[in-house]
Amino acid sequence: MGTAVKALPLEEYLSNPAYERCEWIDGEAVELNVGNKPHSNIQGNASVELGLHLRQKGLGRLAVELRCRLRVRGQTRIYLPDLAVVLSDPNPDELRYLDGAPDLVVEIRSPDDALSALHRKIQDYLANGAKLAWVILPEERAVLVFTPNAPTRTVMAGETMDGGDLLPDLKFPVDALFA
Repeated sequence: MGTAVKALPLEEYLSNPAYERCEWIDGEAVELNVGNKPHSNIQGNASVELGLHLRQKGLGRLAVELRCRLRVRGQTRIYLPDLAVVLSDPNPDELRYLDGAPDLVVEIRSPDDALSALHRKIQDYLANGAKLAWVILPEERAVLVFTPNAPTRTVMAGETMDGGDLLPDLKFPVDALFA
């Protein structure tokens, strides 16, 4: 997670392009850590795997850094996951953000991201309706897989990723993320 920029109203955050690379947490714009080349490559590779699957199955949509409005301990937060799979948008007329969590959220750990902060963020997504979350760990060449009310699984290089109950036909080698 990056540094807090300043306290500001939600409408200013949503309308000011200066905050495009910021999340909005408890009234403050928090600049995201910028990923490096491996982060960008992983984001592209994961987009290909997910996007092709969704297109072949005629399911939902895949978004990159889609603003997601969540409620956390009575406060509004807006997160920008690296990737979001939305099977059904509860409010398609709202164009500025997804109202709630995506069905599948993908976060890729940047070198400056604390794993504990990513874990808290994933818990916020799950509490707001996400059915599946992946935290991709580039240095470890592994993926942490989160689902509501279940223990976290780790899928390592050499193993196969799957879409769990959410996307049961989705399967690809973890190594494809790091190619």
